[in-house]
Amino acid sequence: MDEIKVCLQTITNPKDAKPGELFQALRTLDSILVHDSLEIDLKLRHFLEKRSYQKALVWIDGETPEKGVCGT
Repeated sequence: MDEIKVCLQTITNPKDAKPGELFQALRTLDSILVHDSLEIDLKLRHFLEKRSYQKALVWIDGETPEKGVCGT
């Protein structure tokens, strides 16, 4: 979960990222979805698959993200 959170922080604050970090964060999240999908909470997986990275970060922090067009 820590790795996912670090990636999400990089993606949601790209101006703070060093060269190549944004690309690596996106690649890491995509890899986690493919290889560790059974271990990821369904709600978090939904946010990551839909690339709702801000919502995923809010959810990881234990808060409730705003509902989107899909109702979650």
